[in-house]
Amino acid sequence: MIGQSLRAMLPSTVGSAVLAIDHSLPPLLPTEAVMVASAVPARRREFAAGRAAARLAMAEAGFAPAAIPAGTDRAPRWPQGVSGSISHTRDIAAALAARCADWPSVGLDVEEARPMASDLMDLVVGAHDCGGGLPPPLAATLLFSAKEAAFKAQFPVTGRWLDHRDVALRIMPGSFHMDLCGVELSGSWRLTGRLFLTVMLITHAQHGALLKACDRG
Repeated sequence: MIGQSLRAMLPSTVGSAVLAIDHSLPPLLPTEAVMVASAVPARRREFAAGRAAARLAMAEAGFAPAAIPAGTDRAPRWPQGVSGSISHTRDIAAALAARCADWPSVGLDVEEARPMASDLMDLVVGAHDCGGGLPPPLAATLLFSAKEAAFKAQFPVTGRWLDHRDVALRIMPGSFHMDLCGVELSGSWRLTGRLFLTVMLITHAQHGALLKACDRG
């Protein structure tokens, strides 16, 4: 159900996959395994599920299996020509993959659709955020998820680490919108079961505008 919902949010040029985080996952590749060698078992399972989902998404997008290590910033390092994104909950890992020639950057987030605690809302929700008419604690969770997807999508382009209150985000039925460096970015969202799914795909026009506006490249 979750995989089908995610697939329905995407064009055919973007691969996707959703896997349960359990003990039946394929082994990590050597350059990946070393990155979580000293991690607790739960973290190793989460990491393995994310990489396995990423390789399935890559296969759907037409790529051969390949290692996806992490950089010093902990962000996945995708193979040449691949744009991708990975997200986890306690129970599942999900991933997107696309050809950079089609989508220069993509972002994905999956969150349990629970009302956010009031003390955390102050860290996530800015004065100009718009929750789209949802009850404020639930809107805060959706805003958090949408910002996570957006931040993952923009980071490979701008190299900017953004705080959740650095940008204003507007939630609308099935979509969300934000302005970054004067560039309008949009994404989509769904409530599937008890999960929020949020996706942002960066077009070539947006990629070029972000590079110019954010003085990178």
